[in-house]
Amino acid sequence: MKRWFNLNHDKPWDKQMTTNRKIHTDEYMQAGWDQTPSGCHPYKRGSRHNKIGMWIMWSYYVIIIGMVIRLVWVLNT
Repeated sequence: MKRWFNLNHDKPWDKQMTTNRKIHTDEYMQAGWDQTPSGCHPYKRGSRHNKIGMWIMWSYYVIIIGMVIRLVWVLNT
């Protein structure tokens, strides 16, 4: 792993000391992460599978928030 900070400086976390550079995926991902097996389909934004998954996720969030609000309501009465 590469060093993210220059340890020769007193404050290596200071933004003025560091240079802005784009981090390449080879530094934090393993080789072959972007290659899918032959049976898998790549992610497609707006696909039916994605829309159904988003409906399930947001429904779950709404139900959990409703349950927490109901819990607070019941405990305060």
